[in-house]
Amino acid sequence: METILAIIAGLSVLFIWAGLTRPRRIVRAQQGEQDDQVRLRELRGGLGFLSAAVVDLAAWFQGRDPDAGWRGGLNTRYLRLLKQADWYWSPGEAAPATATAPFWNLETMWAAKVLHGILFAVGGLVFVGLIVLALGLPVPLALAGGLAGVIGFLDPDSEVAAVAERRRRQIILEMGYKVPELRVYVRSGRTFVAALRYLTNRPGGPFVRELYRALAVYDVTADLQRGVRAVIERNALCEPLVNLCGDLLAALAEGGELGPVLEAHADTAQHEQRRQLRQQGQDNTQQMTYVATATTLLVIGLLIGGPALWQVVSSLGGL
Repeated sequence: METILAIIAGLSVLFIWAGLTRPRRIVRAQQGEQDDQVRLRELRGGLGFLSAAVVDLAAWFQGRDPDAGWRGGLNTRYLRLLKQADWYWSPGEAAPATATAPFWNLETMWAAKVLHGILFAVGGLVFVGLIVLALGLPVPLALAGGLAGVIGFLDPDSEVAAVAERRRRQIILEMGYKVPELRVYVRSGRTFVAALRYLTNRPGGPFVRELYRALAVYDVTADLQRGVRAVIERNALCEPLVNLCGDLLAALAEGGELGPVLEAHADTAQHEQRRQLRQQGQDNTQQMTYVATATTLLVIGLLIGGPALWQVVSSLGGL
């Protein structure tokens, strides 16, 4: 019994050491990037989403305004992530924007969080309970498996943040191609609406889909500004698209020329595209570092704990 507890303690120390020495994801703010985009990239992947809950808890204990900035209310943050991920199903829509989304609004997201928490807690209790029974440990230790429910409760946060960040990247990359193309169509003598129709009639990604939605609003209300505002509301975390739509709104409101606006944003979109590709290369390098580190830690763990575990198994077999 003492040997088993010593092995568990040793493995615990190993895991703690691995967690403390694991390379931290380095996220640097790029030129013109706001805190929202930086924080979204920090939360992407792994257990980084836990940091958001810790920061919010600290802000609550300090008595700060719960509705300020990124650390605003949970529902406000979830709503922005759902819209950026294109999962949000607004009350006026006949069908969800993404039919394969696991949840579409705040109600279904909270239901998914509770369901995942219950499933993870039950699974943890069963798994740890089987280990406790197999090793003859005290039965109350099986309750520790219920802590897996916390991971399950926070799992939807990580899922929607990862999808929102991926879609934001896709929009930025697509803008590097489509905004210059839109500029060419306007230069050729087409009206802005005609250029949008020509662009959206061709295959495209999330950026083209957002333009198509703006045109759909224009076809119903004859108000293009209303459609552009809807694009901003759905993509509040994608700064290049928000800036483009904001300048288009200003030009439409004042009756100005849209050509100079597209000229400026075509160059900006290509710059953002190159920056995004460089950032993706850095992220890929970090991911390879994580894989190498995890493999090294696994080998070290086997070298340290393997002989002791074999001795324990041999002694139990002799009983």
